[in-house]
Amino acid sequence: MIADLKEAARYLGYGANPPDDKTMGEMLEIIKELEESAKGKWTYGSYDLEFSEDCIRLAGTGIELTGRNIRRILSNAKTAYIMACTIGPQAERIIQLKKLQSATAGMIADACASALVEGYADLCQKEIEGNLKPNQTLTFRFAPGYGDLPLDTNKMILEELKAEKRIGIHLTETMLMTPRKSIVAILGILDGETEKRNDHFCGNESCDDCSLKDDCTSRRQGSATDEQT
Repeated sequence: MIADLKEAARYLGYGANPPDDKTMGEMLEIIKELEESAKGKWTYGSYDLEFSEDCIRLAGTGIELTGRNIRRILSNAKTAYIMACTIGPQAERIIQLKKLQSATAGMIADACASALVEGYADLCQKEIEGNLKPNQTLTFRFAPGYGDLPLDTNKMILEELKAEKRIGIHLTETMLMTPRKSIVAILGILDGETEKRNDHFCGNESCDDCSLKDDCTSRRQGSATDEQT
């Protein structure tokens, strides 16, 4: 199974609590249908980073990364990967069919599809990790629109990766991706001693003063603080 059931339950609002048996049964059934029908695709590339006072540029491209959140995450990186991943239009068709059955089935399908695209993004990240040198590691995936990194950064990344031609991701004028269950992300490469401090995926020493602590992908993946509680 590519989709993480715990992740799907989190999208449904269960948090750390397990869903009831009926909901879990529906989740398993829908995830099976999605994984049989929706095909994950991804593309990525690596770029040297050029730091200036107002942004971080990906060398040889027009991509500019702005905001203090992405600067903090990439502060110890000299190179970064950009990636795009999707599970295609079939997932949306399944979600719409489930919505016709019931609002609950539609919500479950939407959550399961979100968990499935995250699962494929994990597979993409593992493939990227296979390209790293033995002393290198990655920061966690950081997406445009998260924190203070502008959502329209997606346009530059998708164009650079030729994502529409390669994997079928289209960006609308309102900056929405279609297929809807698609992911764009940036991952910094950390060399040798420049590791994630205290095992925080973002490189922070503490979550306390972070503006993203209430909805943090890094905390979802796990950190030293989480493991001790």
